[in-house]
Amino acid sequence: MTGSNSPFTDEAWNVLNARNFVVLGRWSTDGWDRQLVSIPFMVAQVLAFQLGGVGIVQARLVSVVATALTVLAIGWGLRRALGTGPAILGALALGSCALFIYYGRLALLEPSVALWLTLGGLLVLAADGRRAALTGIAAGLCFGAAIGTKPNAAFAVVGLLAAVAVADGWRSAAVRRWVAGALATLLVLGLAWTLLVYLPNRAQVAAVLQSWPTEQLPRTAGELWRRVIGYFFIENDTTLGLAGPLLIGGSAGGLVALATWRQRSPLERRLVAAAGGWAAASFAVLAALPYHPNRYAVPIMPAMAILLAVGAAILVGRLRTALPASGLLLAGFAVAAAVTVPGLLRYQTWIDSSGSTLPGIQARLADAVPPGAVVEGRYAPLFLMRAPVVTLFSVSAWNLNEGDLYRTRGVRWVLTSADDIPSWAEGPEAAAWAARQVVSCAPWGAEPSVCLYRLP
Repeated sequence: MTGSNSPFTDEAWNVLNARNFVVLGRWSTDGWDRQLVSIPFMVAQVLAFQLGGVGIVQARLVSVVATALTVLAIGWGLRRALGTGPAILGALALGSCALFIYYGRLALLEPSVALWLTLGGLLVLAADGRRAALTGIAAGLCFGAAIGTKPNAAFAVVGLLAAVAVADGWRSAAVRRWVAGALATLLVLGLAWTLLVYLPNRAQVAAVLQSWPTEQLPRTAGELWRRVIGYFFIENDTTLGLAGPLLIGGSAGGLVALATWRQRSPLERRLVAAAGGWAAASFAVLAALPYHPNRYAVPIMPAMAILLAVGAAILVGRLRTALPASGLLLAGFAVAAAVTVPGLLRYQTWIDSSGSTLPGIQARLADAVPPGAVVEGRYAPLFLMRAPVVTLFSVSAWNLNEGDLYRTRGVRWVLTSADDIPSWAEGPEAAAWAARQVVSCAPWGAEPSVCLYRLP
């Protein structure tokens, strides 16, 4: 939980509103209102801070728990449908995927999205019988939590529900009730958010949208093709390298399931359709859009683990008569080693090479600034997470905290690197900036030094 220096500030910015609520008693101190579009994540962060105190370890604990629960859900949820061995293999493959566990230790949104998608997707196993509508409603709540954590999860949800409806809904009234229950729940949740959150806070939500990456859809079929080829073979931000064993195993499992589709039970077909639609829709969007950092693929990994487990179950059924029990067990260990060892070795390298200095820095600076002070700087929300102060950061592209904050917001403390001074420091407040006093400095990430300054 402390094995990353988080040099890019994203973690602190993600949890800033929850931290404000616990430390200052209000969600927002400026135009940063992520709590409006990430409600489940913010609630979880508030609970973590209330129970364990405010700090980076507590913030990361939300993702750590979400990651562990996702792996548990795969292993526990698939065991009856596919057998214990394939279910464990799927859980091991997910829990050792380098991409999945790298982000599973950071206070980012994707691990929570993965958990909610997994819980909702596994409920497709109960999409039959008289309670299909109720389990569909439960799945809709999980999908709503995923979208409420990060709205782009809607692509995965649409792909999953559409695939289930096409694969089995046309022949099963229970499956149709399950899909309808999920859709109705999503509609109610969306309407509730619109009435209770969006309409009273339209300006704040619009400001949040400005901080999201601007995406441009491909204008021609040729451009779409180039983007898809480029994503899968060139520009995927090392996604294929970090998740290679799981992606290969999941793709192979999906192909085996499709090749034997007529022999699969309705339950297996629903499971393959759900995971396949979830993964296909998500990857299609990532490939079609120009901005696709590798963390965006984290919520797809549970779907690939499900497909891997399905393929393993099919092969176990075929090999059970051809191999003795000992040979089948040996083959299972070999496959498990192939999908787990690469990711675990890479993860161990990260842990060995990274520091755990952030909790100490936060503790040292917690009392360095007087309560109620206003501190500016992109590292201020990170380093001063535990201090009862207002922390502001400026991003001109988002129209966030621009202008002379020394005068308009009473900034008398700045936490920044030497080459990233406030815009107003070279203008009307140059004299105040020249008279600054160094309070504390620390090396950080790629920065040689990040310092807390006090201004007159």
